[in-house]
Amino acid sequence: MTSAHHRQTYLPEIDGLRALAVLSVVVFHAFPSALPGGFVGVDIFFVISGYLITSLLRAEWEAEATIDIVAFYARRARRILPMLVAVILATLGAVAVLLGSRVLYETAQSAAAALLFAANAYFQVTTGGYFDPATDKLPLLHLWSLGVEEQFYLVWPLALGLLLGRGRDNAVRWIKCAAFVSVLLAAVTCLLDPNAVFYLMPTRFWELAAGGLIALGAGGVARKPAAVAAAGLALMIVAISLPTSGLAAVNVVLGTVGAALLIWAVHARGVLGMVGQVLRSRPAVFFGLISYSLYLWHWPMLAIARNLHPGEVPAEMRAGLVVLAVALSWGSYRVIETPFRRPQASTPNRRLVGGSLAMCVSLSSLSWAVANAVEPPPQIAMNANPLAAATGEDYPRDSKRCRYIFSDKLDVFPKKGCGRQGDEPAVIVWGDSHAWAMGPFAAEVAKQEGTQWVSLSRDACPPALGYNVKPTRPIEAETCRKFNDLAAAQIRKTDTVVIVGHWEPYPNRTELLEGVARSVAQASATARRVILMGPSPTLRDTVPRCIEANNVEACSVPRVQFEWQTAEISEGMAAMARRFKNVTYVSRTDFFCTVDTCPAMKDGYSLYWDSHHPTSTAAKAFALGFLTTAQ
Repeated sequence: MTSAHHRQTYLPEIDGLRALAVLSVVVFHAFPSALPGGFVGVDIFFVISGYLITSLLRAEWEAEATIDIVAFYARRARRILPMLVAVILATLGAVAVLLGSRVLYETAQSAAAALLFAANAYFQVTTGGYFDPATDKLPLLHLWSLGVEEQFYLVWPLALGLLLGRGRDNAVRWIKCAAFVSVLLAAVTCLLDPNAVFYLMPTRFWELAAGGLIALGAGGVARKPAAVAAAGLALMIVAISLPTSGLAAVNVVLGTVGAALLIWAVHARGVLGMVGQVLRSRPAVFFGLISYSLYLWHWPMLAIARNLHPGEVPAEMRAGLVVLAVALSWGSYRVIETPFRRPQASTPNRRLVGGSLAMCVSLSSLSWAVANAVEPPPQIAMNANPLAAATGEDYPRDSKRCRYIFSDKLDVFPKKGCGRQGDEPAVIVWGDSHAWAMGPFAAEVAKQEGTQWVSLSRDACPPALGYNVKPTRPIEAETCRKFNDLAAAQIRKTDTVVIVGHWEPYPNRTELLEGVARSVAQASATARRVILMGPSPTLRDTVPRCIEANNVEACSVPRVQFEWQTAEISEGMAAMARRFKNVTYVSRTDFFCTVDTCPAMKDGYSLYWDSHHPTSTAAKAFALGFLTTAQ
């Protein structure tokens, strides 16, 4: 093995492309509506990494007929670890001081995973997905992408060395095959587990391979680099500007192809015209040089601010944090990144790699120990305020007994002990997790009628027969349709059916209302009475957090805003109820809202145990008001 280090020719255009990638991500994280596809910046980074790493390894192979694996890992350690460790330690310290044990517990766990190059796997298992609203308060969530790159670095130099040993053309063929398999794997995994396809390296490999194939000359030399660069830049601009509408794959493909085209043009070393001038400009190169530090610093600052500030963090505060992150990144680039990237002759590569690995394992173990030391008691949802703790637990006690969560199969339906007993009359509440939360309403109605009540609920599955709830996740959508078919079969010869859902967030409202109309028609034909519940508000933040912050008003939303957002649903449901004599449309607006606002609390109790699920106390109070009015 040789320890020779073959320098790459500096390409300022690549720094310009890095600038586009990192600024897209930062703007998306700070102002999501400004660049709805800005998350594609990470995909652009993957293509850049594949190109640069493969270029370096190819140059080494052609000069030495071998690849020094240890020297490669030493370079990666100098490039990645100093800033990574600095940001993790600073974030843990800030979380410990500012946010306390509840957030420190999760942050320390994710830090332990990140230091073992497995942050992506950790978040794949522990979150509901990168775009889950709850994840915007996780200070180290962004390290998932480093996990993908680090796992790529782990296998790529060895694999590329083996492939190049049989000739460049052979290497290109095998990498194309691997990229094709990665695309197929991503497509299949998207159907089975969209969370996994986002986080895991094998389903991201095709993006890294796109850059690698360009470095190996798989596409030849671009004959009109200026036109190719313009096309690539245009595709990336579309990708980062295009609203996803649930189809993030479109943004990812456009962004990846655009990045590959632009890098192909840069690889040709030709004149890139106006695009080249922009990418080589001083501002672009500046942000490209600090891109790694900026990527690492900006997210923890925004996440900590979201934890500290109930409701939406003010735009001026977010802008100030971005400016602070830029300044901090420039300092980090000068003080940490640049000095550590210089090889030290007194430190052999093997010692550097071994020491780096030992440091990562030690710090990971320490982080895990911190997490175990501060782990809050599981029965206490929010331990700083008794009212917040009580609110966070004010939901039906049979949390998982009768409710179907995402992982539950429908082989047994309903769950044991959760269905009607014989053909006796019953009050059945049918819907998504809001139906489960409104169980106390059904219980009070059943109590008045002297009969049993049954909950038929599945998370994120509105009671709309035939409705395609997840167009981009056909397996999940089909499971929801099957659940509703099974639920509809249960309502025959029953007394009362309560149809309720979290109507507001579901896509394709016309199709949603058509599906609800089918459910109402079927329920009306077989039940004595059908109660169709209208929308309830979604607050700006979770009520326990607003209580803890002593700022309950931060959670509330204006009534006029709620009514405007849900007018189509409310009017459509009221109209369909009027078509049937035994169907009653029940608006929840006057109960959950005052004349001006939709608050977090009412009469001394919390209306929601999170940001939109009614508390059991609220559901029972609503039932008592409904029954009094109905008499």
